[in-house]
Amino acid sequence: MGSGVSTRANSTRGVGGTPAKRVTLRPATPEDCRQVWLWRNDEGTRAASFDTSPISFETHERWFHESLRHRDRHVYIVLVDGQEAGVVRLDVAGARGIVNIHLAPEWRGRGVGPRTLAALEDVAFGSLHLTRMEAEVKAGNAASLAAFQKVGFTLVGGESVLNLVKVRREA
Repeated sequence: MGSGVSTRANSTRGVGGTPAKRVTLRPATPEDCRQVWLWRNDEGTRAASFDTSPISFETHERWFHESLRHRDRHVYIVLVDGQEAGVVRLDVAGARGIVNIHLAPEWRGRGVGPRTLAALEDVAFGSLHLTRMEAEVKAGNAASLAAFQKVGFTLVGGESVLNLVKVRREA
């Protein structure tokens, strides 16, 4: 499992001037398996995923526990003011990390996605010393595309699969 946890509260004010929720990441544990499976099998998550079919718990459980043991896969639970709000994953290959994110239905559309990605950036470009983050977004998934672009990811191509990149800026 991955190292590094971000506690950055990415903004101080939310939409309409209401106080923004604090988004943090914590490393996933085996106890998170069922909740992550429920988020992954949510109808909205499946519709936005490249593989839209439901995943059996047995298949997910094998994948999840293997993922926690994989050195180059970093799985984090997204917390909003301490409440579980989703999962974000960073698959590391050399100096780059490939991002995957699923938010719980009740947290979508509330600004949690961009703040989660910014917290993940702190880990990726901080303790993991990566120089590049990449993501693939299904065409038509405007909310996900907007979340990535809001935190500085650049659309670099694609038609049915949109490719996004963010490169670490040197200080």
